[in-house]
Amino acid sequence: MRLFLVLIIIFLSSCESFFFQEYKIKAYKFKKKEDNLYYTVNKGDNLYLISKKYNVTISKLINFNNIDSPYKIFPSQKIFIPKKRTHIVEKGDTLYSISRKYRTDVFTVSRFNNLKNANQIYTNQKLVIPDHFERKKKIVRKLKKKETKKVNKKIIAKKDNKKKVSKEIFNQKFIWPVEGKILSKYGSNDPGFFNDGINIESVSGKDVKASGAGEIVYSGNEIPGYGNLVLIKHSKNWITAYAHLNKIYKRKGTLVKKGESIGAVGNSGNVKIPQLHFEIRKGKEAVDPLKYLS
Repeated sequence: MRLFLVLIIIFLSSCESFFFQEYKIKAYKFKKKEDNLYYTVNKGDNLYLISKKYNVTISKLINFNNIDSPYKIFPSQKIFIPKKRTHIVEKGDTLYSISRKYRTDVFTVSRFNNLKNANQIYTNQKLVIPDHFERKKKIVRKLKKKETKKVNKKIIAKKDNKKKVSKEIFNQKFIWPVEGKILSKYGSNDPGFFNDGINIESVSGKDVKASGAGEIVYSGNEIPGYGNLVLIKHSKNWITAYAHLNKIYKRKGTLVKKGESIGAVGNSGNVKIPQLHFEIRKGKEAVDPLKYLS
């Protein structure tokens, strides 16, 4: 019985070509899809070899086939090979009509083919039609370049501004408002305390001079701790401050010259001995007066 079954199987096998002749699978052929094709991976293949064979980039193979890291491929795997579409210009063609045909735009086709004049194409001219992926990639690169240029310009502008401010700061000079011993320097002299200016010991009633020409923008004693205070605004947003005055000679809005008396030394505010608290500011930023006094 077993021998009989074996003989039947052998007989059917030998007749297979007869029964299925018209359905016999011959050598594999690439399946074309417009100008694209599929490649069946053989043993020993890798993305580099396939990219060289079909003149396409590895990155495009990876993106079109959604191949994840570490980008391995396997025998019998079908790889989609994206090929650039081309169009041979015929009589009556325009770049607009061509772009409409391939669902793209005049600008993209023109850029992709390095056309200097979009209105000048000629019969039998071969134009490359970019696919959606290529157009998107090119646009992204262009946008990135623009953004990079903008950022670089901003960085350069900021650097130039800093250089201008630094140069301006070190070129600015003020005269001493009063002579005397420095009681407290600019900065952190005691833990938890930061001095925005310097404190100069002097004789009560001695005249305090304007360090530079400008306009008095504050004259009063409403700010706690400073006593009688005068603020002078100079050119280019410089400001000087004079605190603990015994008397104030000038009112708000008065224009003063460099060296003109604006008040008298005193100990008003939160100090015990006669002194002048003096500040120099560039806008809102306090700087060390000793670097700018001459």
